[in-house]
Amino acid sequence: MMNPRILLFAFIGLAYTPVFGQARLRKLPPNINHPAINNYAPYISFDANSMVYLADEAEDNLLTMCYTVREGVNWKDPVILPKTVNHHLNFLKGYCLSADGKTLYFSNGKTNGMGGFDIYVSQLVGSAWGEPVNMLLPINSKSNDACPSLSADGSLMFFMRCDKMDLGKADDCKILIMKKKTNGQWDNPVELPASINTGNSQTPRIMGDGETLVFSSSRLQPNKGGMDLYMTKFANGQWEAPRPLDFVNTAMDDQYVSATALGRYLLRDSPGQRNNELVEMLFPSEVRPKGVMKIEGIVSGLESPTGAFVSVFEIMNQNRVFSIKPGSDGTFVAYIKEGGLYDLSIDPEKDNYTFFSKVYDLKGEKFSLPERVIVTLKPAASGDEIALDGISFKTNSSEINSSSSQEFRRLTRLILGNPGKSFSVHVTLMGYQKDSVSSGTDLTEVIRDTIKIPVIYKIDSVTTAVRDSIVIKTTYHNNRTPNQAKALWDYLVAQGIAASRLSYSGKALPEAVLENRKTLVKVVIH
Repeated sequence: MMNPRILLFAFIGLAYTPVFGQARLRKLPPNINHPAINNYAPYISFDANSMVYLADEAEDNLLTMCYTVREGVNWKDPVILPKTVNHHLNFLKGYCLSADGKTLYFSNGKTNGMGGFDIYVSQLVGSAWGEPVNMLLPINSKSNDACPSLSADGSLMFFMRCDKMDLGKADDCKILIMKKKTNGQWDNPVELPASINTGNSQTPRIMGDGETLVFSSSRLQPNKGGMDLYMTKFANGQWEAPRPLDFVNTAMDDQYVSATALGRYLLRDSPGQRNNELVEMLFPSEVRPKGVMKIEGIVSGLESPTGAFVSVFEIMNQNRVFSIKPGSDGTFVAYIKEGGLYDLSIDPEKDNYTFFSKVYDLKGEKFSLPERVIVTLKPAASGDEIALDGISFKTNSSEINSSSSQEFRRLTRLILGNPGKSFSVHVTLMGYQKDSVSSGTDLTEVIRDTIKIPVIYKIDSVTTAVRDSIVIKTTYHNNRTPNQAKALWDYLVAQGIAASRLSYSGKALPEAVLENRKTLVKVVIH
Protein backbone atom coordinates (compact mmCIF):
# COMPACT_ATOMS: atom_id res chain seq x y z
CA MET A 1 0.00 0.00 0.00
CA MET A 2 2.88 2.29 0.39
CA ASN A 3 6.08 2.07 -1.49
CA PRO A 4 8.94 4.45 -0.84
CA ARG A 5 12.61 3.59 -1.11
CA ILE A 6 14.85 4.05 1.92
CA LEU A 7 17.49 2.04 3.76
CA LEU A 8 15.78 0.78 6.83
CA PHE A 9 17.74 -1.89 8.53
CA ALA A 10 20.93 -0.17 9.42
CA PHE A 11 19.62 3.06 10.72
CA ILE A 12 21.57 3.13 13.89
CA GLY A 13 21.87 6.82 14.57
CA LEU A 14 20.16 7.73 11.28
CA ALA A 15 19.28 11.42 11.38
CA TYR A 16 16.30 13.20 9.89
CA THR A 17 16.90 13.69 6.17
CA PRO A 18 14.78 16.35 4.47
CA VAL A 19 13.00 15.45 1.23
CA PHE A 20 11.09 18.31 -0.34
CA GLY A 21 10.88 19.87 3.12
CA GLN A 22 9.92 16.60 4.84
CA ALA A 23 12.11 14.23 6.86
CA ARG A 24 12.62 10.70 5.49
CA LEU A 25 12.62 9.30 9.01
CA ARG A 26 10.95 10.67 12.13
CA LYS A 27 11.24 9.06 15.55
CA LEU A 28 8.39 9.37 17.98
CA PRO A 29 9.18 11.46 21.10
CA PRO A 30 11.08 10.20 24.18
CA ASN A 31 7.96 9.83 26.34
CA ILE A 32 7.03 6.99 23.93
CA ASN A 33 10.48 5.85 22.75
CA HIS A 34 11.88 5.51 26.25
CA PRO A 35 15.49 4.23 26.28
CA ALA A 36 14.60 1.43 28.73
CA ILE A 37 11.52 0.16 26.86
CA ASN A 38 11.03 -1.80 23.65
CA ASN A 39 8.06 -0.78 21.50
CA TYR A 40 6.31 -2.76 18.77
CA ALA A 41 3.42 -2.82 16.28
CA PRO A 42 2.01 0.75 16.36
CA TYR A 43 -1.50 1.34 15.05
CA ILE A 44 -2.41 5.03 14.64
CA SER A 45 -5.96 6.27 14.06
CA PHE A 46 -6.74 7.94 10.75
CA ASP A 47 -7.37 11.27 12.50
CA ALA A 48 -3.76 11.06 13.83
CA ASN A 49 -4.89 11.69 17.42
CA SER A 50 -4.76 8.20 18.97
CA MET A 51 -2.32 5.31 18.93
CA VAL A 52 -2.07 1.83 20.42
CA TYR A 53 1.15 -0.24 20.50
CA LEU A 54 2.96 -2.94 22.47
CA ALA A 55 5.65 -2.20 25.05
CA ASP A 56 7.62 -4.41 27.47
CA GLU A 57 7.05 -2.17 30.47
CA ALA A 58 4.77 -4.51 32.42
CA GLU A 59 5.91 -6.88 35.17
CA ASP A 60 8.57 -9.37 34.04
CA ASN A 61 8.94 -7.30 30.84
CA LEU A 62 5.81 -8.84 29.37
CA LEU A 63 4.46 -7.15 26.27
CA THR A 64 1.39 -5.09 27.03
CA MET A 65 -0.89 -2.81 25.02
CA CYS A 66 -0.38 0.91 25.59
CA TYR A 67 -2.60 3.76 24.46
CA THR A 68 -1.77 7.42 23.93
CA VAL A 69 -3.56 10.47 22.55
CA ARG A 70 -2.32 13.65 21.00
CA GLU A 71 -2.65 16.91 22.92
CA GLY A 72 -2.09 19.69 20.43
CA VAL A 73 0.94 18.61 18.44
CA ASN A 74 2.43 16.45 21.23
CA TRP A 75 1.72 12.91 22.35
CA LYS A 76 0.64 12.54 25.97
CA ASP A 77 2.37 10.00 28.20
CA PRO A 78 1.01 6.56 27.26
CA VAL A 79 -1.13 4.49 29.62
CA ILE A 80 -1.44 0.71 29.89
CA LEU A 81 -4.83 -0.48 28.70
CA PRO A 82 -7.02 -2.27 31.30
CA LYS A 83 -6.81 -6.02 31.81
CA THR A 84 -10.19 -6.54 30.17
CA VAL A 85 -8.48 -5.50 26.94
CA ASN A 86 -4.90 -6.51 27.83
CA HIS A 87 -5.97 -10.13 28.15
CA HIS A 88 -3.37 -12.88 28.49
CA LEU A 89 -4.96 -14.77 25.57
CA ASN A 90 -4.68 -11.91 23.06
CA PHE A 91 -2.99 -12.42 19.72
CA LEU A 92 -0.32 -9.92 20.69
CA LYS A 93 -0.23 -7.64 17.66
CA GLY A 94 -3.66 -8.25 16.17
CA TYR A 95 -5.39 -4.97 16.99
CA CYS A 96 -6.57 -1.81 15.24
CA LEU A 97 -8.32 1.50 15.98
CA SER A 98 -11.31 3.14 14.38
CA ALA A 99 -10.77 6.36 12.43
CA ASP A 100 -11.41 8.50 15.54
CA GLY A 101 -9.43 6.23 17.87
CA LYS A 102 -12.40 5.58 20.15
CA THR A 103 -13.07 1.98 19.15
CA LEU A 104 -10.48 -0.78 19.62
CA TYR A 105 -10.59 -4.06 17.74
CA PHE A 106 -8.36 -6.94 18.84
CA SER A 107 -8.01 -10.73 18.62
CA ASN A 108 -8.37 -13.13 21.51
CA GLY A 109 -8.34 -16.92 21.92
CA LYS A 110 -10.87 -17.37 24.75
CA THR A 111 -12.48 -20.80 24.77
CA ASN A 112 -16.02 -19.35 24.83
CA GLY A 113 -15.62 -17.75 21.40
CA MET A 114 -16.62 -18.94 17.96
CA GLY A 115 -13.51 -21.12 17.70
CA GLY A 116 -9.80 -20.41 17.66
CA PHE A 117 -8.98 -16.68 17.86
CA ASP A 118 -11.91 -14.27 17.47
CA ILE A 119 -12.10 -10.52 16.89
CA TYR A 120 -13.49 -8.46 19.80
CA VAL A 121 -14.43 -4.80 20.03
CA SER A 122 -14.22 -2.34 22.93
CA GLN A 123 -15.56 1.23 23.01
CA LEU A 124 -13.92 4.17 24.74
CA VAL A 125 -16.57 5.96 26.82
CA GLY A 126 -15.17 9.03 28.50
CA SER A 127 -11.81 7.83 29.79
CA ALA A 128 -12.77 4.16 30.28
CA TRP A 129 -12.68 1.26 27.83
CA GLY A 130 -15.86 -0.80 27.81
CA GLU A 131 -16.12 -4.55 28.25
CA PRO A 132 -14.96 -6.26 25.03
CA VAL A 133 -17.70 -7.80 22.89
CA ASN A 134 -17.23 -10.71 20.49
CA MET A 135 -18.15 -9.60 16.95
CA LEU A 136 -19.56 -13.10 16.25
CA LEU A 137 -20.74 -14.06 12.78
CA PRO A 138 -20.11 -13.35 9.99
CA ILE A 139 -16.61 -12.08 10.79
CA ASN A 140 -15.63 -14.73 13.32
CA SER A 141 -15.51 -18.40 12.38
CA LYS A 142 -14.36 -21.78 13.63
CA SER A 143 -10.91 -20.88 12.31
CA ASN A 144 -8.61 -18.09 13.61
CA ASP A 145 -9.67 -14.53 12.78
CA ALA A 146 -7.41 -11.60 13.58
CA CYS A 147 -5.75 -8.33 12.57
CA PRO A 148 -8.76 -6.27 11.42
CA SER A 149 -8.41 -2.96 9.61
CA LEU A 150 -11.31 -0.61 8.90
CA SER A 151 -11.76 1.95 6.14
CA ALA A 152 -12.03 5.59 7.17
CA ASP A 153 -15.83 5.63 6.92
CA GLY A 154 -16.16 2.27 8.66
CA SER A 155 -17.91 0.63 5.70
CA LEU A 156 -15.15 -1.90 4.94
CA MET A 157 -13.26 -4.28 7.18
CA PHE A 158 -10.22 -6.28 6.13
CA PHE A 159 -8.90 -9.10 8.33
CA MET A 160 -6.93 -12.34 8.15
CA ARG A 161 -8.20 -15.88 8.66
CA CYS A 162 -5.50 -18.42 9.50
CA ASP A 163 -5.23 -22.20 9.84
CA LYS A 164 -2.51 -21.86 12.49
CA MET A 165 -2.16 -19.24 15.22
CA ASP A 166 -0.72 -18.92 18.70
CA LEU A 167 -0.29 -15.86 20.91
CA GLY A 168 2.60 -14.46 18.88
CA LYS A 169 2.57 -15.91 15.39
CA ALA A 170 0.25 -17.05 12.61
CA ASP A 171 0.64 -19.18 9.49
CA ASP A 172 -1.35 -20.37 6.46
CA CYS A 173 -3.44 -17.19 6.37
CA LYS A 174 -5.71 -15.50 3.85
CA ILE A 175 -7.00 -11.92 3.75
CA LEU A 176 -10.74 -11.33 3.60
CA ILE A 177 -12.86 -8.24 3.03
CA MET A 178 -16.26 -7.55 4.55
CA LYS A 179 -18.70 -4.77 3.65
CA LYS A 180 -21.24 -3.09 5.90
CA LYS A 181 -24.81 -3.26 4.63
CA THR A 182 -27.22 -0.30 4.63
CA ASN A 183 -28.86 -1.62 7.81
CA GLY A 184 -25.52 -1.43 9.63
CA GLN A 185 -24.96 -5.19 9.69
CA TRP A 186 -21.89 -6.83 8.15
CA ASP A 187 -22.21 -8.83 4.95
CA ASN A 188 -20.45 -12.19 4.56
CA PRO A 189 -16.68 -11.81 4.11
CA VAL A 190 -15.02 -12.81 0.85
CA GLU A 191 -11.41 -13.66 0.11
CA LEU A 192 -9.24 -11.23 -1.82
CA PRO A 193 -7.95 -12.57 -5.16
CA ALA A 194 -5.29 -15.26 -5.48
CA SER A 195 -2.69 -12.71 -6.59
CA ILE A 196 -2.85 -11.40 -3.00
CA ASN A 197 -3.69 -14.61 -1.17
CA THR A 198 -0.75 -16.81 -2.12
CA GLY A 199 -0.93 -19.02 0.96
CA ASN A 200 0.25 -16.90 3.87
CA SER A 201 -0.94 -13.31 3.49
CA GLN A 202 -1.41 -11.44 6.75
CA THR A 203 -1.95 -8.15 8.59
CA PRO A 204 -4.01 -6.16 6.08
CA ARG A 205 -3.89 -2.38 6.49
CA ILE A 206 -6.34 -0.36 4.41
CA MET A 207 -5.12 3.21 4.00
CA GLY A 208 -7.29 6.27 4.49
CA ASP A 209 -8.06 6.54 0.77
CA GLY A 210 -9.95 3.23 0.91
CA GLU A 211 -8.18 1.99 -2.22
CA THR A 212 -4.60 1.31 -1.10
CA LEU A 213 -3.98 -1.89 0.86
CA VAL A 214 -0.73 -2.80 2.59
CA PHE A 215 -0.29 -6.38 3.78
CA SER A 216 2.46 -8.86 4.60
CA SER A 217 3.39 -12.22 3.11
CA SER A 218 6.15 -14.80 3.35
CA ARG A 219 5.31 -16.41 0.02
CA LEU A 220 5.03 -13.56 -2.44
CA GLN A 221 8.07 -12.75 -4.56
CA PRO A 222 10.38 -10.91 -4.50
CA ASN A 223 10.99 -11.37 -0.79
CA LYS A 224 13.93 -10.14 1.32
CA GLY A 225 13.28 -12.69 4.07
CA GLY A 226 10.53 -13.64 6.50
CA MET A 227 7.34 -11.56 6.26
CA ASP A 228 7.69 -8.70 3.78
CA LEU A 229 5.31 -5.82 3.17
CA TYR A 230 3.46 -5.43 -0.13
CA MET A 231 1.08 -2.89 -1.60
CA THR A 232 -1.91 -3.25 -3.90
CA LYS A 233 -4.45 -0.72 -5.13
CA PHE A 234 -8.10 -1.18 -6.02
CA ALA A 235 -8.60 0.42 -9.43
CA ASN A 236 -11.16 -0.08 -12.19
CA GLY A 237 -13.05 -2.62 -10.13
CA GLN A 238 -10.15 -4.93 -9.29
CA TRP A 239 -7.05 -5.26 -7.12
CA GLU A 240 -3.78 -4.60 -8.91
CA ALA A 241 -0.89 -7.05 -8.73
CA PRO A 242 0.95 -6.57 -5.42
CA ARG A 243 4.40 -5.02 -5.37
CA PRO A 244 6.95 -5.13 -2.55
CA LEU A 245 7.59 -2.12 -0.35
CA ASP A 246 11.31 -2.10 -0.94
CA PHE A 247 11.84 1.08 1.03
CA VAL A 248 10.80 -0.61 4.26
CA ASN A 249 11.37 -4.36 3.84
CA THR A 250 14.35 -6.03 5.55
CA ALA A 251 15.73 -9.53 6.04
CA MET A 252 13.63 -9.78 9.21
CA ASP A 253 9.81 -9.95 9.60
CA ASP A 254 8.14 -6.74 8.40
CA GLN A 255 4.39 -6.53 8.86
CA TYR A 256 2.82 -4.42 11.62
CA VAL A 257 2.48 -0.90 10.18
CA SER A 258 -0.13 1.86 9.94
CA ALA A 259 -0.65 5.40 8.61
CA THR A 260 -2.85 8.41 9.22
CA ALA A 261 -5.49 9.56 6.74
CA LEU A 262 -3.04 12.09 5.32
CA GLY A 263 -0.99 9.17 3.99
CA ARG A 264 2.42 10.86 4.04
CA TYR A 265 4.26 8.61 6.52
CA LEU A 266 4.30 4.89 7.30
CA LEU A 267 4.45 4.18 11.03
CA ARG A 268 6.29 1.04 12.19
CA ASP A 269 8.72 -0.32 14.77
CA SER A 270 12.43 -0.65 14.08
CA PRO A 271 15.67 -1.42 15.94
CA GLY A 272 17.17 1.69 17.49
CA GLN A 273 20.55 2.31 19.10
CA ARG A 274 19.51 0.59 22.31
CA ASN A 275 15.91 -0.61 22.00
CA ASN A 276 13.12 -1.18 19.53
CA GLU A 277 11.57 2.17 18.62
CA LEU A 278 8.53 3.56 16.84
CA VAL A 279 9.40 5.54 13.72
CA GLU A 280 7.65 7.16 10.77
CA MET A 281 9.03 6.70 7.26
CA LEU A 282 8.20 9.03 4.41
CA PHE A 283 6.35 7.51 1.46
CA PRO A 284 8.04 8.17 -1.87
CA SER A 285 5.67 10.22 -4.01
CA GLU A 286 5.26 7.48 -6.63
CA VAL A 287 3.71 5.05 -4.13
CA ARG A 288 2.13 7.38 -1.60
CA PRO A 289 -1.53 6.69 -0.80
CA LYS A 290 -3.97 9.47 -1.48
CA GLY A 291 -4.52 11.76 1.46
CA VAL A 292 -8.00 11.98 2.96
CA MET A 293 -9.70 15.02 4.44
CA LYS A 294 -11.95 14.44 7.41
CA ILE A 295 -14.94 16.78 7.59
CA GLU A 296 -16.45 17.08 11.06
CA GLY A 297 -19.83 18.80 11.06
CA ILE A 298 -22.70 19.76 13.30
CA VAL A 299 -26.18 20.69 12.13
CA SER A 300 -28.64 22.69 14.22
CA GLY A 301 -31.87 24.64 13.78
CA LEU A 302 -34.10 21.71 12.84
CA GLU A 303 -36.79 20.14 15.02
CA SER A 304 -34.65 17.01 14.80
CA PRO A 305 -31.04 16.99 13.52
CA THR A 306 -31.79 13.73 11.75
CA GLY A 307 -34.16 15.68 9.51
CA ALA A 308 -31.32 16.55 7.15
CA PHE A 309 -29.23 14.74 4.55
CA VAL A 310 -25.47 15.11 4.21
CA SER A 311 -24.16 14.29 0.73
CA VAL A 312 -20.83 14.62 -1.07
CA PHE A 313 -20.57 14.54 -4.87
CA GLU A 314 -17.43 14.37 -6.97
CA ILE A 315 -18.09 17.42 -9.12
CA MET A 316 -16.41 16.35 -12.35
CA ASN A 317 -18.38 13.13 -12.81
CA GLN A 318 -21.29 13.89 -10.47
CA ASN A 319 -20.83 10.60 -8.61
CA ARG A 320 -22.13 10.51 -5.06
CA VAL A 321 -19.20 9.47 -2.88
CA PHE A 322 -20.74 9.92 0.56
CA SER A 323 -24.20 10.06 2.10
CA ILE A 324 -25.29 10.10 5.73
CA LYS A 325 -27.84 11.60 8.11
CA PRO A 326 -26.58 13.55 11.15
CA GLY A 327 -26.74 11.79 14.49
CA SER A 328 -29.24 12.67 17.19
CA ASP A 329 -26.81 15.32 18.46
CA GLY A 330 -26.51 16.86 14.99
CA THR A 331 -22.96 15.68 14.36
CA PHE A 332 -21.63 13.94 11.30
CA VAL A 333 -18.27 12.93 9.84
CA ALA A 334 -17.44 12.66 6.13
CA TYR A 335 -14.24 11.67 4.32
CA ILE A 336 -13.08 12.85 0.89
CA LYS A 337 -9.97 11.83 -1.03
CA GLU A 338 -7.07 13.85 -2.34
CA GLY A 339 -7.15 14.49 -6.08
CA GLY A 340 -10.81 15.45 -6.52
CA LEU A 341 -13.17 18.42 -6.53
CA TYR A 342 -16.10 17.85 -4.19
CA ASP A 343 -19.51 19.34 -3.47
CA LEU A 344 -20.67 18.93 0.15
CA SER A 345 -24.32 19.69 0.81
CA ILE A 346 -26.59 19.61 3.84
CA ASP A 347 -30.22 19.48 2.71
CA PRO A 348 -33.21 19.67 5.04
CA GLU A 349 -36.17 17.35 4.59
CA LYS A 350 -38.51 20.37 4.55
CA ASP A 351 -38.45 22.33 1.29
CA ASN A 352 -39.06 25.71 2.93
CA TYR A 353 -35.81 25.49 4.94
CA THR A 354 -32.46 26.91 3.89
CA PHE A 355 -29.62 24.63 2.83
CA PHE A 356 -25.83 24.65 3.02
CA SER A 357 -23.22 23.77 0.41
CA LYS A 358 -19.48 24.08 0.08
CA VAL A 359 -16.91 23.09 -2.55
CA TYR A 360 -13.65 21.42 -1.53
CA ASP A 361 -10.76 21.41 -3.97
CA LEU A 362 -8.38 18.59 -3.06
CA LYS A 363 -6.52 18.51 -6.37
CA GLY A 364 -3.46 20.12 -4.77
CA GLU A 365 -1.20 18.65 -2.09
CA LYS A 366 -2.14 21.07 0.68
CA PHE A 367 -5.43 20.83 2.51
CA SER A 368 -6.56 21.05 6.11
CA LEU A 369 -7.03 17.97 8.27
CA PRO A 370 -9.64 17.95 9.63
CA GLU A 371 -12.16 20.50 8.31
CA ARG A 372 -14.95 21.66 10.61
CA VAL A 373 -18.39 22.74 9.43
CA ILE A 374 -21.02 24.33 11.70
CA VAL A 375 -24.38 24.79 9.99
CA THR A 376 -27.71 26.21 11.10
CA LEU A 377 -30.71 25.38 8.90
CA LYS A 378 -33.86 27.44 9.35
CA PRO A 379 -37.12 28.38 7.66
CA ALA A 380 -36.31 30.75 4.79
CA ALA A 381 -36.85 34.41 5.73
CA SER A 382 -36.51 37.76 3.99
CA GLY A 383 -32.95 38.99 4.16
CA ASP A 384 -31.36 35.52 4.21
CA GLU A 385 -28.32 35.14 1.98
CA ILE A 386 -27.09 31.75 0.85
CA ALA A 387 -23.71 31.21 -0.81
CA LEU A 388 -23.98 29.05 -3.93
CA ASP A 389 -20.49 27.56 -4.00
CA GLY A 390 -21.66 24.74 -6.22
CA ILE A 391 -22.44 26.99 -9.19
CA SER A 392 -19.60 27.76 -11.58
CA PHE A 393 -19.03 28.88 -15.15
CA LYS A 394 -16.85 27.62 -17.94
CA THR A 395 -13.46 29.31 -18.16
CA ASN A 396 -13.64 32.85 -19.56
CA SER A 397 -17.33 32.33 -20.30
CA SER A 398 -20.87 33.05 -19.14
CA GLU A 399 -21.90 29.46 -19.83
CA ILE A 400 -22.89 27.50 -16.71
CA ASN A 401 -20.90 24.37 -15.99
CA SER A 402 -22.91 21.15 -16.09
CA SER A 403 -21.38 20.32 -12.69
CA SER A 404 -23.64 23.02 -11.19
CA SER A 405 -26.71 20.78 -11.46
CA GLN A 406 -26.66 19.68 -7.80
CA GLU A 407 -26.60 23.27 -6.56
CA PHE A 408 -29.41 24.23 -8.93
CA ARG A 409 -31.45 21.30 -7.66
CA ARG A 410 -31.10 22.60 -4.10
CA LEU A 411 -31.85 26.19 -5.09
CA THR A 412 -34.90 25.22 -7.14
CA ARG A 413 -36.25 23.18 -4.24
CA LEU A 414 -35.86 26.17 -1.91
CA ILE A 415 -37.59 28.59 -4.29
CA LEU A 416 -40.50 26.25 -5.01
CA GLY A 417 -40.81 25.53 -1.29
CA ASN A 418 -41.33 29.24 -0.53
CA PRO A 419 -44.02 30.38 -3.02
CA GLY A 420 -44.67 33.65 -1.18
CA LYS A 421 -41.12 34.94 -1.51
CA SER A 422 -38.97 36.38 -4.29
CA PHE A 423 -35.30 35.66 -4.91
CA SER A 424 -32.41 37.54 -6.44
CA VAL A 425 -29.21 35.95 -7.70
CA HIS A 426 -25.97 37.90 -7.54
CA VAL A 427 -22.64 37.21 -9.21
CA THR A 428 -19.53 39.03 -7.98
CA LEU A 429 -16.14 38.86 -9.66
CA MET A 430 -13.21 39.40 -7.29
CA GLY A 431 -10.37 40.26 -9.66
CA TYR A 432 -11.60 42.79 -12.20
CA GLN A 433 -9.04 43.61 -14.90
CA LYS A 434 -9.06 45.83 -17.97
CA ASP A 435 -6.68 46.96 -20.70
CA SER A 436 -6.68 49.06 -23.85
CA VAL A 437 -5.51 46.01 -25.80
CA SER A 438 -6.58 42.37 -25.69
CA SER A 439 -3.62 41.40 -23.53
CA GLY A 440 -4.99 38.17 -22.03
CA THR A 441 -7.41 35.34 -22.71
CA ASP A 442 -9.45 36.42 -19.68
CA LEU A 443 -10.31 39.81 -21.26
CA THR A 444 -13.27 38.54 -23.28
CA GLU A 445 -15.58 41.55 -22.82
CA VAL A 446 -15.32 44.72 -24.87
CA ILE A 447 -16.53 48.28 -24.23
CA ARG A 448 -16.39 50.80 -27.08
CA ASP A 449 -16.87 54.46 -26.18
CA THR A 450 -17.27 57.28 -28.63
CA ILE A 451 -15.09 60.25 -27.65
CA LYS A 452 -15.29 63.72 -29.16
CA ILE A 453 -11.92 65.47 -29.35
CA PRO A 454 -12.01 69.19 -30.26
CA VAL A 455 -9.71 69.98 -33.19
CA ILE A 456 -8.70 73.59 -34.10
CA TYR A 457 -8.25 74.25 -37.81
CA LYS A 458 -7.72 77.34 -39.99
CA ILE A 459 -10.44 78.72 -42.20
CA ASP A 460 -8.10 81.32 -43.70
CA SER A 461 -4.88 83.05 -42.74
CA VAL A 462 -6.53 84.96 -39.91
CA THR A 463 -9.58 82.86 -38.98
CA THR A 464 -9.73 79.59 -37.03
CA ALA A 465 -12.59 77.30 -36.03
CA VAL A 466 -13.16 74.29 -33.78
CA ARG A 467 -14.79 71.06 -34.79
CA ASP A 468 -15.19 67.69 -33.04
CA SER A 469 -13.17 64.67 -34.14
CA ILE A 470 -14.84 61.37 -33.32
CA VAL A 471 -12.56 58.69 -31.79
CA ILE A 472 -13.57 55.16 -30.78
CA LYS A 473 -11.98 54.09 -27.46
CA THR A 474 -11.88 50.31 -26.91
CA THR A 475 -11.52 48.72 -23.46
CA TYR A 476 -11.03 44.99 -22.98
CA HIS A 477 -12.08 43.59 -19.60
CA ASN A 478 -13.19 40.43 -17.77
CA ASN A 479 -16.48 41.51 -16.16
CA ARG A 480 -18.86 38.83 -17.42
CA THR A 481 -20.97 38.97 -14.27
CA PRO A 482 -24.09 40.63 -15.83
CA ASN A 483 -24.24 37.91 -18.49
CA GLN A 484 -23.48 35.19 -15.93
CA ALA A 485 -26.25 36.42 -13.64
CA LYS A 486 -28.65 36.52 -16.60
CA ALA A 487 -27.68 32.91 -17.41
CA LEU A 488 -28.64 31.88 -13.87
CA TRP A 489 -31.97 33.70 -14.20
CA ASP A 490 -32.65 31.96 -17.53
CA TYR A 491 -31.87 28.55 -16.03
CA LEU A 492 -34.28 29.04 -13.12
CA VAL A 493 -37.05 30.30 -15.37
CA ALA A 494 -36.55 27.19 -17.52
CA GLN A 495 -37.20 25.12 -14.39
CA GLY A 496 -40.71 26.57 -14.17
CA ILE A 497 -40.08 29.39 -11.70
CA ALA A 498 -42.05 32.54 -12.50
CA ALA A 499 -39.82 35.28 -13.89
CA SER A 500 -41.68 37.80 -11.70
CA ARG A 501 -40.23 36.12 -8.59
CA LEU A 502 -36.64 36.42 -9.80
CA SER A 503 -34.13 39.18 -10.32
CA TYR A 504 -30.40 39.21 -10.95
CA SER A 505 -27.33 41.43 -10.86
CA GLY A 506 -23.58 41.27 -11.39
CA LYS A 507 -20.59 43.34 -10.36
CA ALA A 508 -16.81 43.19 -10.56
CA LEU A 509 -14.30 44.34 -7.96
CA PRO A 510 -10.50 44.56 -8.19
CA GLU A 511 -8.39 42.04 -6.29
CA ALA A 512 -4.61 42.38 -6.24
CA VAL A 513 -3.81 39.00 -4.66
CA LEU A 514 -3.90 36.30 -7.32
CA GLU A 515 -4.92 33.52 -4.90
CA ASN A 516 -7.98 35.50 -3.78
CA ARG A 517 -9.39 36.04 -7.26
CA LYS A 518 -12.65 34.18 -7.69
CA THR A 519 -16.26 34.40 -8.83
CA LEU A 520 -18.83 34.35 -6.03
CA VAL A 521 -22.49 33.44 -6.48
CA LYS A 522 -25.22 33.93 -3.90
CA VAL A 523 -29.00 34.14 -3.62
CA VAL A 524 -30.86 36.67 -1.47
CA ILE A 525 -34.38 36.01 -0.23
CA HIS A 526 -36.91 38.87 -0.28
